[in-house]
Amino acid sequence: MSETTRKPRRTRSIRELAESKLAGGAAVDLEKLTPDEIRRFVHELEVHRIELEIQNRELEEAQLEAESSRERYRQLYESAPIGYLTLDPEGVIVTANLSAAELLRLPRAQVLGRKLSSFVAAGHQDRWHFARRALADGGERRSLELALLLDDDSTRDVALTASGQPDAAGRINLGVLDLTELRGVERALREAAAAGSLVEQQERSKLAADLHDSVGQLLSLVSIKLRALECSVTGDWSHSFAELSELLVEARNRINSLSFQLSPPLLDDVGLVAATRWLAEDIERSFGLAVTVEESPELSLNEVTRVTLFRAIRELLINVTKHAGVGTARVRLWRDGVQMRVAVEDSGVGFGRDASQSTFGRKARPGGFGLLALRERLLGLGGTLAIGPGPDGVGSRVVVSLPCAVGEGVPS
Repeated sequence: MSETTRKPRRTRSIRELAESKLAGGAAVDLEKLTPDEIRRFVHELEVHRIELEIQNRELEEAQLEAESSRERYRQLYESAPIGYLTLDPEGVIVTANLSAAELLRLPRAQVLGRKLSSFVAAGHQDRWHFARRALADGGERRSLELALLLDDDSTRDVALTASGQPDAAGRINLGVLDLTELRGVERALREAAAAGSLVEQQERSKLAADLHDSVGQLLSLVSIKLRALECSVTGDWSHSFAELSELLVEARNRINSLSFQLSPPLLDDVGLVAATRWLAEDIERSFGLAVTVEESPELSLNEVTRVTLFRAIRELLINVTKHAGVGTARVRLWRDGVQMRVAVEDSGVGFGRDASQSTFGRKARPGGFGLLALRERLLGLGGTLAIGPGPDGVGSRVVVSLPCAVGEGVPS
């Protein structure tokens, strides 16, 4: 075969040579390469070297950025004002930032390895147990409030927030927010509101006493003068005098009722339940609304709680007489844990479907300033006002709740 008919030899790239060597092929014999192949081989080596240098610089920059990001995350994690904890599937603390250790008032080394339940106050153990089970099952973001009892016998009110989704190892990440100061401010505000309500009640008592004593005595004196005048006047005036006497009696009854409602002595003498039964009778006499007060033992409550709940019952019953369009209503009083609750129910036109608006969502029944003022008063004392349909889905049910002070709410 002549040189002209010989097939040109295929040149091999540096990558092909390298791959051949890595695959266990024979070593490259540079002496068998042509000058063009050698030049090409050297050129590709140089290009490959430059590519490797660029890739190496990129890897170094990426590594530096990753280290910088880790350091920023560590600093943010450690200096965050919110505590962060990671719990294993058994509820043991495996990581904690400085804020969490400071909140628990222990060095971080003593926090790690302990179960979070060992810090939870006895009264909140069940709440934490059920919450941890729910977190372990995954789901949506969850939050709950707990009271912690620390090793130095101090207590902290905290809010725990979790994503609700454990990681692959079953660990749960928690954010821990200290609510102790906030709860202290709330208690101070409630105490201030209670003190203001007490002063208001004292003024009401004075006004009720003035109405009963001074105005009532004046009306009694007018009645006496009227009877004396009736005896001294000649002619047939008996009908007119009888009408005036009836008007005076009605005025005196109205003043007595108003003074009682301003400051019912029964509240101090025999308690809220008895005063509510009297109010039910007075509402029926005045407005024709038959009110049933569900049987309940008398409750030991402080003056502010008694007066606030009594005024709430009165406002709600009068609201029924004005707007519900029914002749009956029911009142129920009970204690639910740390809350005193009062429910007023009727089978009237109701409040409409959306009762969560600022105007109480009234569509069938018109709104009024009385309920708005009542809600604001309850909020100031840490209470709530909830509006919904009646027990059978007909009418309305308004529930007033107030937190009990220590020792309150037990039968007297």
